[in-house]
Amino acid sequence: MKNVLLEEFSPICPIQAFVEEDENGVFFYLWDYPGEEHASIRSCWVRNYGPAPDSIDFAAMEDGQAPMLPRDCCAHPDGADRLDPEQLSIVWLEEGDAAALLYEDEVLCVIPGWAGPSPDGSHYPSYARDCTGESDLCFPLGTPESNAMYARIEAAQHFWASWDGNPWPDIQQQFMDAITSTLGPVKQYYGIDGGHWPPKALVTIEKGDVTYAMTLGVSILRQPKVEQFTEEPEQLRRFELAFACETKWLAQNEQHLLAYVSGQTSLPWSYMTFLAQGHTIPCQEISQINSRFSSMLLAKPEDAPRIPLPLMAGDPVNLLWMIPITAEEQQYAEIHGSEQLLQHAAGDGASWIFNGVAKFRKEA
Repeated sequence: MKNVLLEEFSPICPIQAFVEEDENGVFFYLWDYPGEEHASIRSCWVRNYGPAPDSIDFAAMEDGQAPMLPRDCCAHPDGADRLDPEQLSIVWLEEGDAAALLYEDEVLCVIPGWAGPSPDGSHYPSYARDCTGESDLCFPLGTPESNAMYARIEAAQHFWASWDGNPWPDIQQQFMDAITSTLGPVKQYYGIDGGHWPPKALVTIEKGDVTYAMTLGVSILRQPKVEQFTEEPEQLRRFELAFACETKWLAQNEQHLLAYVSGQTSLPWSYMTFLAQGHTIPCQEISQINSRFSSMLLAKPEDAPRIPLPLMAGDPVNLLWMIPITAEEQQYAEIHGSEQLLQHAAGDGASWIFNGVAKFRKEA
């Protein structure tokens, strides 16, 4: 009979973690998008309770039984002691989409954010301490010297512990100083976290005939999945959003647009993805205001204000300017790239300041 020893939800992603045992052994699971149609489960073997078989029983797996790790991959081929649920704990990595299982404060296994099936059909492993050879169930966790996951787990423990002392006031002040030193005094300050962790805010600043909206606090968190797309993940892990438009235009649409901007600050963790320069996001709110526009282009225009945002845990923070684009412009960007689109600014003012007019020519 299966028995759940521990379960816990990610603090920031739609993931449920649980540890399950049966008469054969123990598995650690991450259930992505639990209860939803596109839900999926990532798993990692933890230990066998009985003698290890010579091979994985795939037929039993098809009947819903958790398999045992084969003898040639198992550190305890004759079986290990049962786990005490009171000694189990889960450490969520800073991105919120990966977790490690600890027993008596020692790492038993870890399911990274990239674990599981990939789009190209390959399968990336999870790592278990008591696994000694590569298998379909897991790979060896190794040692702190051989596997960077140990350092990631330790860093995550320090990160979560740091919030026992609430560093938000200091972070908030650093960002406010950076924003006001460049753009001037804040007109409005909005809390956009709904009273939930992590703390986030949005400020507006009026400068001349332009209103700026900027977020702060989003960069507290690392974005998921970045490591799968770049060899320098620290350059893309963190971001804040900015939006600039003519004040007279925003005055008619302020509530909808600011609500939209604040809503996108949760997108990477809600959908377990990341936002970066050149990405586009659908924007129904601006379509309702002006049907010509359909999306927001995220960009780092060279002529936009350079705001000296502080480093977060040693990582730079990318300030992504949200530029409304039409469906035609988005199609052009998909074919030729967003950088090519940005090079075709129409010449009637800064491309990153919105005034309700399409900014780009779609020349090849």
